[in-house]
Amino acid sequence: MNGMLSCFFPTTIVCVDDNAPFLNNLFKEISSLDITIKRFLNPDEALRYINESSAANRLDCSVLVKEDEEGSASDWKSTLLNVNLLHQEIYNIERFSKISAVISDYSMPEMMGIELCSSIEDKNIQKILLTANADEKIAINAFNAGQISRFVKKDVDFIEGVKDSLKKCMHKYFEIYTDDISKYLSAGGEKTFLADPVFAKFFYSNCLGKEFVEYYMLDSFGGYMFLDSRGQPSFLSVLTESELNRIISVGEESGEASEDVLNKLKSREYMLVSHNRFGQLPPMSDWERHLKPARELRGYQTYYFSFADPSFLDIDADKIVSFEQFKKTQGPVNRDEF
Repeated sequence: MNGMLSCFFPTTIVCVDDNAPFLNNLFKEISSLDITIKRFLNPDEALRYINESSAANRLDCSVLVKEDEEGSASDWKSTLLNVNLLHQEIYNIERFSKISAVISDYSMPEMMGIELCSSIEDKNIQKILLTANADEKIAINAFNAGQISRFVKKDVDFIEGVKDSLKKCMHKYFEIYTDDISKYLSAGGEKTFLADPVFAKFFYSNCLGKEFVEYYMLDSFGGYMFLDSRGQPSFLSVLTESELNRIISVGEESGEASEDVLNKLKSREYMLVSHNRFGQLPPMSDWERHLKPARELRGYQTYYFSFADPSFLDIDADKIVSFEQFKKTQGPVNRDEF
C-alpha cells in the first residue's frame, strides 16, 4: 500500500447478490479476512441497511475542522488535540460496525448493481461491482463516472480479485480521513511523515506484524499504537529532529533536567519515550525513566524511533474493546446459509 493511514481497524463489508449459493460461497471465501460480513439477497434491503447506518459510519475523532459563526476554521490547537485523541476509537465497539465497502453483483432483478452503488449516501464507502465479461464496458463507464470504486470480473481468478480489491478499498476508506489530517499537519508548508515514502516503507515493512489488526496515530510526529485481535497493545514511539531539539531546549531552560539525560538526548542515541493523550511531556523528574535507546530514520525529516513498552501508553487498557470481543457479539461465523 502507498501512503500512511492515520488509523485502521476491521470494518464491515456488505455483500449483495440475488444468487444465494454464489453469495454463500463468496462469504466463505472472504471470511478469512479481518472483517465482518453482512449478506443480502435483496438490494433494496441492503441499501436501506447501508443508508440507515451512515450516520454512525463517521469517525468522530477525524472531524478536525469546526467552523465558527463566520465559517472560519478552528485554531491549530484544536486540530492537534483531535489528532492526539484519534485513538479513543479503541473504546468504541461500534467501530467494527462501520461499513467501509460494498460488494454488489451487477445484474439483479430488483435493482441493478450500479443503481445500488449510486444510491449509497455515504460517499466514503467504497463500492466493488461484480461483473460478467459482457458487462465489462458498462463497469468501466461506471468507474469513470465515479459510480463505483472498482470492478471484478467473475473469472477463474475471481476470489483473489475480490480479496485484492477489498484490501485496497478498506485502505482507501481510511485514506479519505487521513487526507484531512495530512492537510492540516502540513499547513505550514512542512512535509509530514504521512506523505513520506521512506516512513511508509519503514512502517509497513518493520512495524505491521501479522498479529496486528488495527493501529492508530498517536501524535503528529509518527507515533503509533497497534492492537492485536485480543486488544493487546504495542507502541511505536517517534520523535522528529525538531521535536527532539525542542525537548532538549525545554530541559536546558528549566534547569531541572540532569546533565546526563540532556547529554544522552544530544547524542541522538537516546530519546524520550512517552505518550500523553493531550500531547504533554512527562515530568522532568521522570525523564530518566522515559529515556530509551533510539534508532534513526532519514526521510522528509529525520526521525528517531523506539519500539517501546506499552506501559508508557496513556490509555485505559481495561476499557479496550477488542475485535475478538466484537465477533462474539455477532454469533457464529458460519451462521445458517440463505
